[in-house]
Amino acid sequence: MQAQRMNLAAAVALMIGGGAVLAVPASANATELPVSGPGIVVINEIDSSGGEPGDWIELANPGTAAIDLEGYVLTDNSPEDPTHRYTIPAGTVVAPGAHLVIEDGESDLGLGGADSVRLFGTDGTTVVDQYSWTRHAATTYGRCPDGTGEFAQTAVVTKGSANACADAPTETPGPTTPDSEPWPGDAAVAPIAGGITLAEDMSGLDYQYSPDGSTLWAVENGTGGLYRFEVTADGGVTPAQGWEEPKRVRFQADAGKPDAAGPDTEGVTFSPERPDSVFVGAERDNSVKSTNRNTILEVNVRAATGAEIVSTTEWDLTGSLPQVEANTGIEAIEWVADSELEGKLLDENTGAPYDSANYPGADGLFFVAVEETAGVYAYALFDDGSAGRVATLESGLGGVMALDYDESTQTLWGMCDNGCGGTSALFHFGTEDGSAGYTVTHIARPAGLPDTNNEGFTIAPNETCVDGARAAYWLEDGVKADALKQGSIACAPAVTPPSETPGGTETPAPTGSPAATDTQGATPSPGGAAGGGQGSGTETGAKDEALATTGAAHLVLVTLAGLAALTLGGFALTRRRDA
Repeated sequence: MQAQRMNLAAAVALMIGGGAVLAVPASANATELPVSGPGIVVINEIDSSGGEPGDWIELANPGTAAIDLEGYVLTDNSPEDPTHRYTIPAGTVVAPGAHLVIEDGESDLGLGGADSVRLFGTDGTTVVDQYSWTRHAATTYGRCPDGTGEFAQTAVVTKGSANACADAPTETPGPTTPDSEPWPGDAAVAPIAGGITLAEDMSGLDYQYSPDGSTLWAVENGTGGLYRFEVTADGGVTPAQGWEEPKRVRFQADAGKPDAAGPDTEGVTFSPERPDSVFVGAERDNSVKSTNRNTILEVNVRAATGAEIVSTTEWDLTGSLPQVEANTGIEAIEWVADSELEGKLLDENTGAPYDSANYPGADGLFFVAVEETAGVYAYALFDDGSAGRVATLESGLGGVMALDYDESTQTLWGMCDNGCGGTSALFHFGTEDGSAGYTVTHIARPAGLPDTNNEGFTIAPNETCVDGARAAYWLEDGVKADALKQGSIACAPAVTPPSETPGGTETPAPTGSPAATDTQGATPSPGGAAGGGQGSGTETGAKDEALATTGAAHLVLVTLAGLAALTLGGFALTRRRDA
C-alpha cells in the first residue's frame, strides 16, 4: 500500500500535549518565509501508511504563546489541485506546547508512499512548513527533538503527544525517474464510464479475457475487498451479478471472525489453470500492521455466495523475500504461463534457462513486486503450501506498484506510481542472442493520466482490438470517485507462426534440479492447488525422478525414430533395386 491517501476530517481534534495535523493549500509560486513571534506552528509528525483509524498529520506549537490557525491550509504534493487541500476552520487555537491532529475524513488530501505535506499561511502562498518523503516510514516521520528538530523515523507512533525519537537516520532519497520511451498509445485517459464508486484504498487490478464475456478484478487494501466487474462492449464496467458489493478476502485463521481486520491485499491475478480461483497478494495482516506477512492467498470465486471468501490455500513468502519494513512488502502479483517463460527466463537456482519440469506440480510462475526494493520475484507455487523462488528482476525504478503480463507482446509491465512519475518498467524475457535473461525498457505514462497514486494497472488482450487500439486501465489509491480510469494502448502486430521444420534438433534439459525454498507458515487446504499437480517442489527426489523419466522418454523416441529410418531406407533400397 505504497500510497495510501487520506481524507482529512472536517472536524479537528485539539489535544493539549498531543500532536496535531493541518491541511493547507499550496501554490506553485509559494514563497518560503520564516515564522516569527511567540506563537509558532510546525508540521511535527506524519503517518502516511494507514494509521488508526487512518492516515493523519500532526501540527505542534513549540512557541510560548497560543496561535490561531483559522484559515491556514494544508496540501499534499498536488498543491494546485483544489480537492487536495484542507482549510483549518475557525476557532482552532493551539496552546503553547500543544499538538493538533487532523484525522481521516471528508477532504481529498492524500498521503502516499512518495508524497509531501505543506502548510501555508492564511494568504495561501506563504509556506509555513513542509516535509517530503519517498517511501512510507515503518512507524511515522516526526521531528526529533519534538517540535524543533529535523525529520526522522520515530521510534514509536506518538499521535497527539511528544515524539519518541530513535537513532534512526533520516530518509535517503530514492532514485530519480529514468529516461523513458513515450507511451505506445493515445495520450487521452479519462474516468471510466458508469460513475463507478470504489473504496478509498484501492490497489490491484487485472483483466481476465473470455470470448463469452471478460472480467475486471480489483482489490482494496483496507478491508481486503475483492471487486468483480463485467467488461462492456465499449470497455466500461458494471458489477457482476452477485458482486454488487465487494467480497472480503479472509485468512483461513479468520474464518468465522467478522471483526478480524483481514489481509492488506495489494494485488490480484488469475491463472487459467485454476478457473474457479483468483489469487491475491497481501503484505501484512491488518490486525497486526507493524509486522510483515507477505502472503499469496487463493480464493474460490465460483463458490463465493456470501459477503466473505475464506482462502483455500495460503503461501507465506515472508522468509524468502527480502526483509523489508512493514507496509513496504508485496504490492502486486501476476501469473505468467510456462509457455511464455520456457528457455527465456534464467532460473537463479540452476543458472540455466527456466525448465518447468524442474518444478512438477506448479503450472506457470507467480511474479510479485516488493515496494521497498522495487524488485520483482518469480515463484513456483505448490499444492502443499510451499513455494520456490525461481528468478529476481530489477526494475530500475523507485518502486513497482502494479504488474501485468501482455501475451501479445510477451512483456511484463511493472508500473510505478507518482513516486516515479508513473513510469513503467517493461520486462522482455530472453535476449537478442537467444540466451536466457531479460531486458528492461522504461515507458512513460500517457500524458492524459494524472501523476497521482495509481496502484493498479492492466491491459486488455489483443483479441479486443478495435481500429488498432485496445483498452488500458489504471486504479488510483486514496480516492473514491473516478478512481478507475481508462485509456488505450496500441495493438500488437499480428504474427504469422513459422511453419514447422522437420528434423529439428532437441535441446537437452539442464542436469540437476533446483532446491526450491520452503516458505514459512504454509497453510494448504484440502484440494487447494496452484498448479493442479501433486509435487511439492521441495523434494529433490521427486524432481530427479521427473527429470529421469523425461530423459528415458526422449531415449525411446530417438531409438524408435532410428529404427523407422532404417526400415524406410531398406524399403527404398529394395524399390530402387527392383526398378
